[in-house]
Amino acid sequence: MASGATWQDAFGDFSHQAQDWYSAFAKHARDRGLRAFVEPVDPYNRSRFLSPAVAAAGVVGVVLLGGVVVAASVIAAAALFAVIFLLSEIFGYDLSLVVPSPPTA
Repeated sequence: MASGATWQDAFGDFSHQAQDWYSAFAKHARDRGLRAFVEPVDPYNRSRFLSPAVAAAGVVGVVLLGGVVVAASVIAAAALFAVIFLLSEIFGYDLSLVVPSPPTA
């Protein structure tokens, strides 16, 4: 950060940039609709057969990558549960997620 700049200035700049991006996105979505975001760009939109195929391939790719994210999350959760099981049942550590209450007088 530049000298004299504060975190509030940086947060304000970030907020302003996010609002500009959202307004540009909303304007584009209003003008051409959301279909414009899945249509192929110039070299791929010339053929009547290739254009829908490229758009479908893009949608399939996004869905496939979403599935990879879900699978990775499930595997990470299973690994975390395995570590919790090992620590609590095998090694005898007491893992508690209960927030202790303050002592009453």
